Formats: sequence, structure tokens, C-alpha cells
Amino acid sequence: MRIFVLGALGGLAITACTPTVTPVKSLSLVEGEITANAPAGYCVDPSASKPADGFAVMSSCASLGAGDRVPDVLGVATVQVGPPDSGTVIGSEEALLTLLQSDAGAVLLSADGSQDKIRVLEAVTGENTVTVHFSDEGEPPMAGLQGEEWRAFTDIDGRLVTVAVRGLATAPLRDGTGNWLLNLVVNGLLATGGGAPDETSTL
Repeated sequence: MRIFVLGALGGLAITACTPTVTPVKSLSLVEGEITANAPAGYCVDPSASKPADGFAVMSSCASLGAGDRVPDVLGVATVQVGPPDSGTVIGSEEALLTLLQSDAGAVLLSADGSQDKIRVLEAVTGENTVTVHFSDEGEPPMAGLQGEEWRAFTDIDGRLVTVAVRGLATAPLRDGTGNWLLNLVVNGLLATGGGAPDETSTL
């Protein structure tokens, strides 16, 4: 199976409380082909996102200085859209599931390629989607995040899309809340089929 497993939260370096661009509720990625819509209580941080590269970062609007309401579930989510024709999940869900549960899959899930730092806790297939919940003993992608991650892989408009969420170290996500937030972000992704990037959307 040929698949480009995108790093998702790996390599993320943001300062969530000091954005230099106004947070938005949605952001168009890869020249408008796919739109990332933030769940209720969450915003997209354009300062940390790279729409031309298909990368979006979401966290609570309150943490980004946009609104006072704090969502009941706190976390940080990333969306990474792959290049054209990179989508290999649909029709190969079981093969990807097997890969993610192997040593090679642990290397792909690790931010630094360290197989021994990853322990897969659960991996399941859904409709056109594979999700994996794993613990990572390496350094978190952003200071203050927990060591567990929930990650989903799917195809949208022929592109591989990877979504990842982590909670805060002081208020970690659990099985129910991690999957809940992950599904909200995945369900908020839309194939828009063109249009200008929406980097200036308002709340």
C-alpha cells in the first residue's frame, strides 16, 4: 500500500495566546479546494496556519483572544491536506489499519520517527476513514499539550487529509472527548471545488 502519512501535529510550533492575525471560524486550504470549519467554541489561527500548504491549526477562540466563552472540551487540532492524487484511504481502510498497528506505523505516527515512543491504544476503521488513538512519549508538538493523540485519515477530493487532536497536559482529553473533538473537526471539512482562500473570515 502506498500512502503519504502526514505529520499532523508533528512539528507544530505556535503561541496560542498571542496571534498576530485575527482568528477565523473557517479557512480555505490548497487554493480553495477544501475548507476547514472550526467546531463551536473553536477558531482557526491564521498566524499558525499555512493555507497554501493545506495546513490549519484550531484551538479555542478564547485562547486566541476571540470571545470569552470557553468550550467544555479544550484541545488543539490540526488539519493537513496532502497534494493532488495523494488520497489512498478510501478502499484501503483495512490495509491502513494494519499498517498503523505495525512497527512501521509507529514510525509514521512519531514526530521524530522513534518507533519505541509510540504505543497504539486503539485503531478503527469507519466510513472512508481510519482513526488511531496513541500515546507518544516524545516531546509534545507544542508545550503544554498531553502525550496522547487522536488522529484520523481520510480522502477528500482525491487528497489525503490528516486530522489530529490533543488536549492540554493540565486538562487532558480522554477516549470519549478525544474522539468527539476529532470527529467534529473531520466533519467540518468540506470539498469546495475552488475559490479564493478565505483568510479574512470574521467570527
